Amino acid sequence: MKKITKKILPISLALAFSFSANISHSADFEPSSYINTAFAINLCGPGSSLTSCLDPVILGSNATGTSFDLQSIDAGESAGQMGNMSKAAVGTTYSIAQVVLSRAFTVTGQAAAAGGNARCRTQANNDFDNTTGNESAVVGANDTAAAVSQIMGIPDTTSLGTHMQGTTSTDGINGADNATLGKIQSGEPNVKFRFELTEPITIKPGKLPTFTIAFDLGEAIEFNTVGGNACVVTPGSPIVTATFSN
Repeated sequence: MKKITKKILPISLALAFSFSANISHSADFEPSSYINTAFAINLCGPGSSLTSCLDPVILGSNATGTSFDLQSIDAGESAGQMGNMSKAAVGTTYSIAQVVLSRAFTVTGQAAAAGGNARCRTQANNDFDNTTGNESAVVGANDTAAAVSQIMGIPDTTSLGTHMQGTTSTDGINGADNATLGKIQSGEPNVKFRFELTEPITIKPGKLPTFTIAFDLGEAIEFNTVGGNACVVTPGSPIVTATFSN
């Protein structure tokens, strides 16, 4: 199994969200493109936990999604904007946040040969399809040709962890969530991802803090060789840290 390492997406938010990336690569898998789509970022109200986002505040949302390619920008550069901190309630203390992401990712890359197998790479015409009614992992190519863009996705019945669940929502409020925490199924094109802030934040009158979310995607792409001749491409779960600064 080959994985990329340390792929980080900081999201800074003052008057608006800005998406940027700090990127390093492993020797055996260096993707030339890594695209995901974000639909919303929420702050979760008092009493929330990693398993429940209560009274969510929509800091930013886009029904059609905001896509960004982590590979196309240099460290610290902005890759887009989404929402503003003025939506947060003055005097309210927040300790949990949530993002709504597409369950599909567009990736171009390949992993070095291992165990006598050829290189695993992403390939065309074998994309993840969220409309089939039985969404499964996609298979990459097992050869030394050049990698091309391929859509991978979170397969049905994947165990996501109870801080995540499949959803039809694009704003974190409306729509239907999977009835079981940590699960996703057909008809749920997106996933809610809840995480703790490094420290709780109380919004003060007349002062908008900067909100930074960092996604460490070191475990977020996996090639698995199956049966000696197939390279299954799946996403893993990112590690998220989030902080406020005034």
